[in-house]
Amino acid sequence: MKRHSYILALLALAGVFAVAQDMPRQKDDPQQRTPTSQQPTSDQDRATTANTADVQKDIQSALQQEPTLATANINVQVTGKNVELSGTVPSKDAKDKAEQIAKSHAGGLAIKNHLKVSGS
Repeated sequence: MKRHSYILALLALAGVFAVAQDMPRQKDDPQQRTPTSQQPTSDQDRATTANTADVQKDIQSALQQEPTLATANINVQVTGKNVELSGTVPSKDAKDKAEQIAKSHAGGLAIKNHLKVSGS
């Protein structure tokens, strides 16, 4: 008898779970939602923009100070989580040097090197 009671209790519990799965879920109301750390505030947006501009300036300044890149035409653009290098450089060594400089000033951002070697 006790065994039958356990079986009936398990079946009832399984039935409750099955009914609960079919019930509609509560919709998320965006007006009642509170900001989370994943949703940046306007202050955070401004700080990110400032950091992006700082990274771009740091890389551009470091590239201009490198003598082997004096004749290079390098554009630096920081977008999201990437630093993109584009333009032309005089040699493969100059291309590698530009990428190395960008990595050392990128603060952990990924480098996308789209530089072309002039004459290639």
